[in-house]
Amino acid sequence: MRTLLPAALLLALLTQFAAAQDAKPDQDPAPTWDRKTAKEAGEFAERWWKARPKDRFTDWDPAVRAKLLEEAKTWGRVPEGKLADIVEALFKPAKKHGPRHKGGKLDTPFGKATFLVNGSGKGKGLIVGLHGGGEGAGSASEATKWKWPKLKCMGMYPQGIHLVHDTWNTVHGERFILTLIEIAKCQYGVDPDRVYVMGFSMGGTGSWFMAGRHPDLFAGAIPAHGVLMAQPKSQLATKEEVGAIQHGIVPNVRNLALWYYTGYEDKNCMPGTYLFVNDEIEELKKRDPTGYSKIHFKCYEGVAHAFPPPEPTKGYKFMEGQTRDTFPKVLVWEYATKPFPLGTGTGGCGRIKKQYYYWLKCPNPEDRQYIRAEIEDNVITMEVAVRGKNQKGITILLNDRMIDPKKEVVVKVGKEEVYRGKPQPDFVTILETLDARCDTSMVFDRKIDL
Repeated sequence: MRTLLPAALLLALLTQFAAAQDAKPDQDPAPTWDRKTAKEAGEFAERWWKARPKDRFTDWDPAVRAKLLEEAKTWGRVPEGKLADIVEALFKPAKKHGPRHKGGKLDTPFGKATFLVNGSGKGKGLIVGLHGGGEGAGSASEATKWKWPKLKCMGMYPQGIHLVHDTWNTVHGERFILTLIEIAKCQYGVDPDRVYVMGFSMGGTGSWFMAGRHPDLFAGAIPAHGVLMAQPKSQLATKEEVGAIQHGIVPNVRNLALWYYTGYEDKNCMPGTYLFVNDEIEELKKRDPTGYSKIHFKCYEGVAHAFPPPEPTKGYKFMEGQTRDTFPKVLVWEYATKPFPLGTGTGGCGRIKKQYYYWLKCPNPEDRQYIRAEIEDNVITMEVAVRGKNQKGITILLNDRMIDPKKEVVVKVGKEEVYRGKPQPDFVTILETLDARCDTSMVFDRKIDL
């Protein structure tokens, strides 16, 4: 006669069996997160931030970073639902040891970099105001006169390291702006979901460049009376004269609030590229009806190189309610390895390699690489191409605001299912994604390597 197990014992055994089946055999159980663990994590983070470069002109020492990452891996998995607590412990030392400045000055491989700071930042938004000018001309103080801080944000106004045409689009211009944003987050505690880039003339050109190159960093952009890099040149009066626009910029602003304008009579920054790009965006909207919905453009009749009567006030009012789409359901990433212009010399460092883009990571993105990714109900669908070839080495970054951790995540590239499972939260993913942007909001605790 067969002996039956009590119902309660049977249920317990079945539960244990299901849990064992769900866990990977080589995976340690997630540790608890208590005060002692938080203290130990904070001590590790202090060493991490002390070793981390203080600006975006300098790269990590590979040996130092590798050693710290090996130590971080020993932490393994982390408990479900503790992302915010772990981020708090890891980011606290960044306020003291992360990117900082004294007196608005930085030493860079390209020479001394200076900037102006207006207001306090804790919990507020940040406005990066880019001055105009060109060859031998341009002053940070010009940008402060536009009164961008009407948005009740802290303002940071960089002075071009080298006053060349399109200085903000250069290697030194891009690295300078990225450095200021990290200083604002670490030293001043600005809200990473309310960072805006704005500028007039050359500053408008730089604002468009930064918005398209790094849309994941911004809530919005106001590129006034600028141009985009184009062929055969950027200074063109009509859209018909434009042969092509710098790739790796325009498709990427799908989820960004963008308010840009110019004048038909502008001779300093001719309107041709802005008019051309407006047509491109209208085409993108037709193919992608849910995207590019927060983009507004106007070319004013009879207006030369000056603010038209409704501006800049109208742009301020639009930006007042804009926050970053931190975890967009759909994203588009087109990449340019060497966007024009590179600038005067390299100064020992070239164009920055952008490896993180919203909830994607690609350690070695290729020129003209294109990715469209969508997430809905734990299903991620992707279109990936590099000149018609599939790209390997892409990582999907996730957290419990994006998925239901209790359910499987499915990843499809085209029609092919390439992953099905439950990615588990781990310490290294949190550390690396926090480090990538010095961003306590756009941070992830699990990943799927494709």
